[in-house]
Amino acid sequence: MRNMESIKKIIVLLLLCLVLLPGMPSAEAKLEVKIEYGVDNKVQMGRGHPVKIEMKNNGDAVKGDLVIFTSPTYNMAGSYVIPVELEAGGTKVIDLSVKGSTDQYSYSHSGKPTDTVSFYDGGVENGKELSLSGNANAKPRFMADNRLILGVLSNNHDAVNYMKLVKYQNESMELLNIKQEHIPSESFGLEMFDVIMIHDFPVSMLTSAQQNALMEWVNNGGSIVYDSKINMTQDFGELTDFLLLDPSKETNISSINSESAFPNHPVFTGEMKQDDVQVIVKEGETPLTIMKTFGAGTVTQVASSLSNAEWSNWDGVGTWWNSVAQKASSKNVATYNAPLLEELSYQLSAIGETFPGSIVSVPLLIGAFVLYLIILIPVLYLILKKTDKREHAWWIIPGIAVFTSVVVFGIGAKDRISGTQINESSILVLEKDSKFASGFGVASILTNSGGKYRVETEHEQTDFFPVTYGYNDNIDLMKNYAYLQAGGSGTDITFNDVEYWSIRTSVGNVNNVELGTLEYELTVKDGKVIGNIQNSLAYELKSAHILSGTNAQKLGDIKAGEAKEIEFDIPKGNIANVLASPNYAAVSNAFPNFGASMYQHGGPVQIEKSELQSYKSFQMLDMLLNRKDIFSGTDQPVLVGYITQDLLGTKVNGKKSNNHSLHLVAIPVTIQNEGSGSFSFAEEQFSPKLSVTEGESGNIFHNGLDYGEPFIHVSDGSYTISYQLPEMISKERDFFNKVKLKLKSRDVNLEYFIVNQETKELVPLENKSSITIEEKVKNFISNENGIDLVIKAPVNFEDQLEIPGIELEGELSQ
Repeated sequence: MRNMESIKKIIVLLLLCLVLLPGMPSAEAKLEVKIEYGVDNKVQMGRGHPVKIEMKNNGDAVKGDLVIFTSPTYNMAGSYVIPVELEAGGTKVIDLSVKGSTDQYSYSHSGKPTDTVSFYDGGVENGKELSLSGNANAKPRFMADNRLILGVLSNNHDAVNYMKLVKYQNESMELLNIKQEHIPSESFGLEMFDVIMIHDFPVSMLTSAQQNALMEWVNNGGSIVYDSKINMTQDFGELTDFLLLDPSKETNISSINSESAFPNHPVFTGEMKQDDVQVIVKEGETPLTIMKTFGAGTVTQVASSLSNAEWSNWDGVGTWWNSVAQKASSKNVATYNAPLLEELSYQLSAIGETFPGSIVSVPLLIGAFVLYLIILIPVLYLILKKTDKREHAWWIIPGIAVFTSVVVFGIGAKDRISGTQINESSILVLEKDSKFASGFGVASILTNSGGKYRVETEHEQTDFFPVTYGYNDNIDLMKNYAYLQAGGSGTDITFNDVEYWSIRTSVGNVNNVELGTLEYELTVKDGKVIGNIQNSLAYELKSAHILSGTNAQKLGDIKAGEAKEIEFDIPKGNIANVLASPNYAAVSNAFPNFGASMYQHGGPVQIEKSELQSYKSFQMLDMLLNRKDIFSGTDQPVLVGYITQDLLGTKVNGKKSNNHSLHLVAIPVTIQNEGSGSFSFAEEQFSPKLSVTEGESGNIFHNGLDYGEPFIHVSDGSYTISYQLPEMISKERDFFNKVKLKLKSRDVNLEYFIVNQETKELVPLENKSSITIEEKVKNFISNENGIDLVIKAPVNFEDQLEIPGIELEGELSQ
């Protein structure tokens, strides 16, 4: 017995030791990581950027998954998964791109930095997480929003270091010296740059994947600026389309014009390689800086070598750079715009997450409820009373209630019970003379059970990212929310721990969808628009419209391969109605059932299930034309239509069942003119653009023009509002009778000016509601067909201003 008691005491003592004594220190981590974000650990918040991870194995061989968590916006989160195999003592460098970073999950509740990189021995699904040494909790440094981010790709960065002293819109630029290793293989990894300048660097040295990434980045809105030298064609590799001028001769400014205001830097001349090239700066007839639009982005060529000492010593280099960069980049450092991906998550999620089963018919519910009361109370009472069976009411009433509940449940749940549903949609812009379209898209699923769901796209050039629901600051939960396969083609996302009957959504870029071409010939003649449209797409184009100004001309469906003859009267006999770029009124006229509720009442639109596709079509068109912070506006009419066939090949767990597709395709069109005729542009037919006046200062707190709103909120400073005329109007050829200006915000402290485009002088305007100019109207129209107004606000000013209106009358000449 004593032995037993002794044994019991020993066991109790051991248990107390296990509980009370501190645990043994864990074994030293065997994997060491070093992480670098972006360039020099700098990134733009909410924009895609590259990540470089160096791994060193100080222990036994391992095989598993490296997991990198990222949250590009406050309502998006996911973890990139990369398979890794490392032998004992081995090292490995991993390069990938992520869709962006924020500071949302930088610290845990205890205040300690959170680890964004993890490693799972045996794989992330069922493996064991290993502790990591090094800087697994490293975070990027976020660059200021009010700076232009200029990446300089060069083999001789010192030669252009003077650009660090140049300001853009009166703010210092963030200049990052980049090398080949900083160019990722995925285009979204370049989103951290506003402009990339290429100097003394042959692009052909980049890998094919890197060159394609640069091309896609430009088409998605990026901007490349490069200087020139003799025989530079071979340096462009796969980007030869970006070569605007092929330099063959060298001269200098003084040889062109000895009295030029430019310094005597070298100038290269040669053959223009591309059409539709815009000359930004010239000396006489010699182009000095030229630009061409590619997709949503631009490519700019400087016909000189920027490393020449004349550039660095020139006092006017800042003015020159601002004139170039303001056209090359859409970034306005004086105003804050939410990251593009965040805007897409709000706009496109609403389109993708609207499933047929989510539409509840209010009249049907009310009718069912009324019918239920009529049957249950008076009818049942009369029947039971007449048959003298009122004692059966105790089971009949609950029976009817259960039966009704089952029927209502079945009606509401039949779509969800049938299987997981897929919604895929995109808004695509088709470039003229091209068979490829690019834009933005969404893929949403409505599950019929819980568990894991893998969402893939067959189209290789999509980079969708998961959208989260609600706020959750638990990084451990968010790390497991969704896994993305890094480095693959197309979208490959696994959503984890999905609840029954839940929705999961991902949004992002859609690049180079091969659709075919839309060919057209449209002409204004004898008060009509006549011509034809040839649908050479591989798909039927449904609900096609030509949109211009406030007009929406319905064309109906155009089958694949069909040629459709076009003839319709010019609305109100005013040629301007078919030449102007479309605005919100055109969207409303294309979908009158929804436009009135959206634009006039501002409230939610109540729709029936039969209207679902039309409502989503309306939302997509509204986003295309009225969200200029997402889609760069056009100064031309637009031909639009919808494709209801599968374009992206979205699959769930390897299957395409219950797939609903709706894709908006748009192409800007040019309408020619035969004969003469008068035109009158009303203020609603212009789509003005706002910027801080070149060489001046200012702050734009809200730019309503980006959202189809007629007002802005600004501080003291100088602001330029540009009104663009259609391409068909020619300053040299046509006659302009008068321009009428409507000043709607007439604070006595505000000063209004119109720019004389011939002398570049600011002509003061009287501060009154309406001003008409009838003399020398052409002097106020630029060679690029623009009219510029300038508003100067006094010191300590901060207020909302309504945008001035412009009306222009004139006559077209043959």
